[in-house]
Amino acid sequence: MNKRNKWESLKKNVYYRDGSLRDIYIFDTDDKDWEKFIVHVNKKYTIEWFNTSTKEENNQIDFTVVKDILLGNSELVSTAKIFVEYIQINAHFFTSTEIENDIDPREFNSLDDHCKLIQYMVELSNLLDKKVVLSPENVPECHLIHVDKKGVIVNSGCDMW
Repeated sequence: MNKRNKWESLKKNVYYRDGSLRDIYIFDTDDKDWEKFIVHVNKKYTIEWFNTSTKEENNQIDFTVVKDILLGNSELVSTAKIFVEYIQINAHFFTSTEIENDIDPREFNSLDDHCKLIQYMVELSNLLDKKVVLSPENVPECHLIHVDKKGVIVNSGCDMW
């Protein structure tokens, strides 16, 4: 399959534009995984994050504040914007047992954009030694992309793994 056909297939099956986001999930996480994740994205990517503790915008995520949010010690919700070049990935701090990010498929316009996301997912899978999946919004059991130590699988539907 040539580059154009690959992109057309990805656009149709993964980055389709129906008004919803795509979620990136890492399951079965704990505080140590969250800390590794935060250290990694702070070091490698441009970050925009509103620190709910200081009420200020920051260019780094403060793990101690996030840990308080994850433990339920803060009533405030926080989201960090992680920029993989110009592609925005939103990191949500809902629970310590799952790392959830999301992307807007409208930001993906080429095979190169797709490759940037795959690289991000591979980095996280290797860092945490866990499976990383891309799913339709709020459908974690549907794996459009599945990354683990065995490799990357792009699925054209919602088969269960």
